[in-house]
Amino acid sequence: MNKDDYDLKEARAIEVGDIYSLGEKYSKALSLSYKDQEGKDKNVFMGSYGIGVSRLVAAAVEVSHDERGIIWPKEIAPFQVHLIGLLGKDENSEAAQKAAKIYEDLSDSGVEVLYDDRLDASVGEKFADADLIGCPIRLVVSEKTLKENSVEYKERADNGLKMIKINNIIKEVIKNVK
Repeated sequence: MNKDDYDLKEARAIEVGDIYSLGEKYSKALSLSYKDQEGKDKNVFMGSYGIGVSRLVAAAVEVSHDERGIIWPKEIAPFQVHLIGLLGKDENSEAAQKAAKIYEDLSDSGVEVLYDDRLDASVGEKFADADLIGCPIRLVVSEKTLKENSVEYKERADNGLKMIKINNIIKEVIKNVK
């Protein structure tokens, strides 16, 4: 066969695994052999096959991002939910207490949550960091959302926002991350 026997095209790619022929180099050094059908000792022909976990992560980021940051696929996201508490400067506010309770309830339900309870970060900074980190779901708890007994719900891969009643958060999150 020659190159004219194939339909070749150029495309972008990222290497996530590799295969190396090691031949008999290591089997000779280790005296690793087998007996063939005639009973003669033969050196094992070896290979190395690997998939790099860090390469898989790099590939996921390469194919799943936008200008604001990573968009983690839910199956490999380091956290499933990025919970943002817009607490103002009061760590004991109603929003802080509700956000802490939501964090606890989600965690107790087996959901991996990154909780941003920084008091010294602006709203814009928290949202920009959430987009950069790229958790599949962003929940926002604020005095404004609590007036509706709700939290703001946004999927990172989608631009739409919706309000979810606090008593429906666990059900909604689990439905979308499992």
